[in-house]
This record gives sequence, structure tokens and C-alpha cells, in this order.
Amino acid sequence: MRSIHPNRPTEDEVSAALDAEIEFHLEECVRELVEAGLSPEKAEREAKQRFGDARRYRRGLERMHRGTVSRLNNRGWALAHGAWLDLRYGLRSLVQHKTFTIAAVLSLSLGIGANATIFSLVNSLLIRPLAVHDPGTLVSVFTSVTGGQDYGNTSYLDYLDYKERNEAFTGLAAYAFAPMALGGTEQARVMLGQLVSWDYFEVIGVTPRLGRGFLPEEDEGFGGPTVVVLSHTTWQEQFSSDEDIVGSTVRINDHPFTVVGVGPEGFTGLNAGVGAAAWAPLSTLEQALPYTPNTESRVDPWLQLVGRVKPGIGVGEARAGLQVTAQVMAVEYPESNGNKSLVVEELDRTRLGIPSASEDARRLSTVLMGVVLLVLMIACFNVANLQVAKATARRREIAIRHSLGASRWRIARHLLAESVLLSLLAAAVGLLLALWASDALQLLLPRSEVPVELNIAFDGRVLGFTLLLALLATVVFGLAPALQVLRRNQLDSLKDSVGASQGSGKIGLQHSLVVAQVALSLVLLSSAGLFVSSLSNTIALDPGFELRNGIVAPFNLGYGQYTEEEGRELQRRLLEQTTTLPGVRSATLAAFVPLGQIHGHHDIWIEGYEPAPDELMLVKRNMVSAGYFETMGITVLQGRAIDDRDREDTERVAMINETMARRYWPDRDPIGRTLSADLGVPRSVIGVIEDGKYASLRESPESYLVIPLSQSEYLERVNLVVRTVGDARPVIPVALSTTRQLAPGLPQSAAMTIPEYLDYSLGALKGSAVLLSAFGLLALVLATVGFYGVMSYAVSRRTREFGVRIALGATRRSILRAVLRRGFVTTLIGTVVGVALALATTRLLAGILYDVNALDPTVFSLVLAILFATGQLACYLPARAASKADPVAAFRSE
Repeated sequence: MRSIHPNRPTEDEVSAALDAEIEFHLEECVRELVEAGLSPEKAEREAKQRFGDARRYRRGLERMHRGTVSRLNNRGWALAHGAWLDLRYGLRSLVQHKTFTIAAVLSLSLGIGANATIFSLVNSLLIRPLAVHDPGTLVSVFTSVTGGQDYGNTSYLDYLDYKERNEAFTGLAAYAFAPMALGGTEQARVMLGQLVSWDYFEVIGVTPRLGRGFLPEEDEGFGGPTVVVLSHTTWQEQFSSDEDIVGSTVRINDHPFTVVGVGPEGFTGLNAGVGAAAWAPLSTLEQALPYTPNTESRVDPWLQLVGRVKPGIGVGEARAGLQVTAQVMAVEYPESNGNKSLVVEELDRTRLGIPSASEDARRLSTVLMGVVLLVLMIACFNVANLQVAKATARRREIAIRHSLGASRWRIARHLLAESVLLSLLAAAVGLLLALWASDALQLLLPRSEVPVELNIAFDGRVLGFTLLLALLATVVFGLAPALQVLRRNQLDSLKDSVGASQGSGKIGLQHSLVVAQVALSLVLLSSAGLFVSSLSNTIALDPGFELRNGIVAPFNLGYGQYTEEEGRELQRRLLEQTTTLPGVRSATLAAFVPLGQIHGHHDIWIEGYEPAPDELMLVKRNMVSAGYFETMGITVLQGRAIDDRDREDTERVAMINETMARRYWPDRDPIGRTLSADLGVPRSVIGVIEDGKYASLRESPESYLVIPLSQSEYLERVNLVVRTVGDARPVIPVALSTTRQLAPGLPQSAAMTIPEYLDYSLGALKGSAVLLSAFGLLALVLATVGFYGVMSYAVSRRTREFGVRIALGATRRSILRAVLRRGFVTTLIGTVVGVALALATTRLLAGILYDVNALDPTVFSLVLAILFATGQLACYLPARAASKADPVAAFRSE
């Protein structure tokens, strides 16, 4: 009968809602009686006796719930009430089956936690908008050098010209990263800061939380007012959120700076993932920067540029306008700017520095997100198996409820409500695991002179992504038992006797889920194996030096106030005292150490060599003290090494590597030849060293020039390199004690062993290999546990069958073989499917791996062996239990 009011349900719908109430209370009564010790059949009879027939109970229920009946006239309320009953019932069921709940939540939370961890990293690096005003109109400006870097920095003089002549930007700002020894009343800490032009905050559209940004007069020339803006994090952690911080004095590199502002919360600069601790004007370069760039040279690029495009002008127009400016400057300054051009990119493409870095990060992020989604699927299949087993164990209960009038859809809703609650609980636990794991990700970062932390935040995107995963997980593992209920003939369950063998349908479904788990595990393990193999091949590359037992300790006098004379004397004394320390075989000082520190490119002039048109005369350069090649273990192929004879008052000399010798003196002996760097004083070549790796283990050989530290410009920052007799770790505290005695005002140096230092060269490859291996191992454990659970359950359902077979003459060994054979076949099917998937997916890794075939037979053979071994191990205990089945107990059950 149709209700007259369009918003009210029909009488049939009201009756159905009341039937649901009857069913719920009757079921609660049956459950209480079963828990009290009655059998299910007796509990049903007792419940019916208590409530009388259904019609009498319903009339009583109508009298008790007249208010409920009136509320049920609203369709929306009726649906909400039904959902609330389902959730309440599901919660009680989860509480009652604690073992199942704990196992399911633990398995699912591992998968959700892994996804939330990786997504939070990807979100912080690639997705979350930068905390600036209208980032879509901001662009990064790079200097490209023909035959050199496509995305290079810009010199100070070029920046001034670009800023004055540009017509496409409302503003063009400059900034440079600067390690700073920042302190207030306590010991200074080395932190990563930035020097910026006065209009930096204005151009990017950032308003400080406290105080102000910089004024034009604070950035005129050099040696201006020493003022600083602190980041919000620095203000909180190092200055305890002092609201009166503006106007107070802090010390940067032992120089007093006045705090004029505190940045807004969430703003850490224009580079995602790595934030600045403080900002100071470019004019404070001599105080705030622990090295000295050449501000009067157009060939010393040290600034990064950011500009805001004028309204109505696109990136392409801005790029074209700057190119015209670059061409004009190439005519005006042909010697320094003749081979330069400008590259303009959207800010979002350069959030990790340069576009190629962002693209590499996106490819790697795609791989990692795919991996953790596979882990989640394996976890979902595990929980689906548990749900199917649980639903099977409750089949008589479900059949009774169905026979009393509950629809299949009503019963399926109960099961889905349990799945929803499980997913939400697992999502909460997974978020807690992700918070812990995000801190663990910091451990994958290599140690460095300037501590760097990934700026990972859990914002609304991460929370929404986690809830979406929980919803998808509900669909994946919650539908299996619900579909079983909807499809199964419930009368069959009532006919089954207790302990009867299970039909093949559910066992087939469970084994299908195990096949999927094995297949996905193979994909993950093979991917992890390829990354580990790539990492191993990279580590095996010859770095060009054989130093393994030793330390590298940066010694930066730029963090204090020392004159050039004092600095050179301190460096000399540091080298002398370190050499005499116990356990030290030799020691040296170097401006740069290969594979971890950036060597700048420098123009050179070669006597008698005529460059080809547009040929770049650029080489990498290093400045070292005596004993450098002996300490590093670099072979001198020809001539002699730099030693104590090469002093400030002796002939200027230099050493070159094999590649440089072949390029400029292919048919002549380079010893005694003359060259100069940066159009400086002439130098005589005294030796040739073997080629090495300077920036990356995978780089191609390039020209390399080495000059004596005593004959170069004064360097405030050098590296102390020590070769030790044995283990280098005991030498570190002794060496650091020496540096503290010589320069007590400097912050603690970040001394590292050579293996720790070489982590730089492995970059993201090592972290990716570690993460993939961890996720692959997690997937293997989840799949093994799922396999064991399915086999144990299948064996328990066939206990009577095995007992009968033993009574009829079957040997226990044959029973053991039969169960193991079933597990072997399941594993075999899973590996066949997994190999097909892996062959398709690992090809996507070819561009990331080094010297590894994406179809490496060694990796696949090892993975297959691991899967079959763990599969048989997971089957062995259930098979052993099956072989011990008791025939007497089997016949008694009949």
C-alpha cells in the first residue's frame, strides 16, 4: 500500500523495519543463551519460548516503540537507523571475536600504514602546493651554458642586469642556500639558511607571522645592516615561540644579527622537502655565508632566481623576453656571456631544484606508490580469507537468521558493517604507524655537514587518502563473505552436521586469494631484487680512490670571526696535530672530497692550445694540501704529486687527470706544460693522476685539475681527510677534540667515516632499494601467513576425511604428501601468474636501474626459490597435523 505523503515510507517498509527490530532482539537473546552454554538448537527454542510467537512479540514491540514508528515515517531516518543497528551489531561481533579482529586489523593496518607513509612523502615533495601566493604565476630562471649545465645558477652581476632590464616580471628575486651557525643564548647549531634579495618575500607573496621582511636599504651593496628573518620552525624549536623575538639579537657565524621577522607557519622556502631555518639579506654575505663567492665576476654563478610573471603574460612570453636580454648581454660581454642563455620554468617543475630532479622523483614515486598498493592488496586478500573463514564458521547462525525471516541483503549488510568498522580501525592504526615511519624515513638520508630533514607533513590530503584506502579495502575484502551469503543456499547449511566437510566453493575462493597473494609477492620481490642488484653494481664501480678506512671532517672557519692569517695558521696546526694522533696513518686537507661535494667548473687557458669555435674550456678544480693523493689512495701515473715543496713562495704548479691530458695534449707529454685557471696566474703541470668519479659513480670521465692549497685563494672551509690504520670510528672523537681545542667557538663538526660519507653518491638508489626490500619482505610475510591460514583451515575442515582415509589404509606419509602437493600447486599457479605480471611491470624500471637487465634471470630464480620455500614451509605444519588425524575420532563423528 502506497503512503499518501510522498516523503513517508509505505506500510510494507515500516513493517520491514519492525521485522528488523524483532530479528535483532531475538538474535541477541539466542547469542546470550549460547554464551551461557546452551547449544544453538536449544537456544533457539528457549528464545522463542521467552518471546512467544513472532506476531505476539511484534505487537508488544509496537506498543514499546510507538515513538520509533512515528520516526520511521521519515525514509532518511529509517535508513540511518538501520545503518546504526548494523554498525552496533558489527561492533559487538568484532569485540566478541577478538582474535579475528586483532589479526585483521594488524594485517590491514600494515598495508594502509605503508601507503600513508609513502603518500605523505610524495605529497610533501610533489603534490602539496608551495606556501606562497598564487604559485601559478611564479617561475624559476636558470642560466644555461652552451656545452655545460642546462639549469645552472646565475652570477650576481648578471642578476642585477636581468632585474633592471626585464619587462616580463613584476619582480625578480635572488636567493642562495647558506649553511649558518645559528645560535641565541645557547651553543650555535649548523642549520641550512638562505641569503635573499630584499624583495624575496614580496615577490613570492609571503607575509611574515611576526615583524616584517627586508627593506630596500637593507640590501644596498654589501656590508649593510645585519638583520634576519627566522623560519616558524626555528622560532618554535630554538627560541621557544618567544612572541617578543622581534628586535632581539641572535648570532649567525658568531656575528650579531637583529631579528626583524618570523616566517609564517608552513613556509620553508621554494624547495619542497628541504626547508630554510632563516633568511638574511644578500648584503650580509660576508657575515652570513661561510664562503666567499666572487660578486664582481660574471663567471661565478651562485644565485638562484625566482620571478613573478606580469598579469596577461605567459611563461613562453617571459622566456622569449629574457632570451632577448641574454642576447643583448652576450654582445656587451662576449667573453663571459657569449655562450649563455636563460631558461624559464614554472615553479612547480623546479620544486626539487631542477626539472630533471622532479621528473626522476615522479618516476620513483610512481614505483613506490605502486609497490605499497600491491602490499595493501595482499593485506586485503589476507583479511578476505579471514572473513570467508569466519563467515563459514557462522554459516549455521546465518542460516537460522535467514530461516527466521532475515533477508540475504540484511545479513550481507551486517557483514559489510563489520568490514567498514575493521577498515576504519585499521586506518587509525595505519596512520599511527605512518607517523612513526615518517620519522624512520629520516634515517635513509645520508649524514651531511648541514643537517637536513625531510619536511613531511600529515595534512588533509594524507587523511583523505587514508580514508579512501579504508573504503577501497572494505570493497576488496568485505564483498567476498557478503557475496557468499547472497549466493549460498542457506538450507544446505542447516542440513550440514557439525564438523562436516566444507564445500569446494569457499576453499576454491580462498585458494584463489592465495594465488593472487603469491603473484603480487613475486612482483614486489623481483622489483626489490632488481633495485638491490642495481645498488650492488653501483657500489662495485671504481670511485678512483681506494681509501676505505678513514674519516672526513669539515673544518669551517667561516662559522667564526677569523682573519686569513689566523685561518691559514689554524689549518696548518690542525693538519700537524691530526697526523700525530694514535691510529692515524696520514692526513690531508682538501677543498672538496669526491662523491659527496660539488666541484665547481672553472675556465682554463692552455698554452699552445687553440679552442674550437664554441668549445667550452671548463674543468673541475680542487685545492689540496701535501699528502692528499697518498691519503686518498689516488695513483699518480706520471710526474710527481703535490707535496711540501709547493709553497706560497714557490713556482705555481698543478696536476691533471688522464682525461684532461688526452684532451689537451693527445700526442705530447703534459709534464712541464703551462696552463691557468680562471685567467689567473700561469701554472706548470707537474703530474698526471688516474681518472676518478667526482660527482656521481655513474658519471662519464671529465677533465679534472688539482692545485696546491697553499697556492690558491684562502678558503675558510676545508675538509680534513684522515686515513686510519684500522677501524676509523675510534679516531672520530679524538679528531673532533683536536678541532675543538684549536677553534673552541666553532659548532660541532659533522665527522663521518668514509662509508658514511659515500652514501652521498648512492643518492635515492640506496633509499629506494631499502624501501622496496622492506615492502617486499612485508608482502612475503603477509602472503606466507595467509597461505598458512588457508591451509590450516582447509585441513581442519577435512580432518574427518583424512581420518577415514587412514582407517582405510592410507599412510600418514601419503596424507602429508597430498597436502604439500596441494600447496605446491597453489604456489605454482601463483608464480606463473606473478612471472607474467613481473615481466610486464619490471620493464618500467629499466630507466631507473643501472647495469641491470629488467628480466634478470638470477633475480627471478632467487625470488622463485624463496616463494616455493616459504610456500612449502607454510604448508608443512598443517600437512603434519593432517597426517596425525585420528581415525577413531573420525568414525565417532559419523
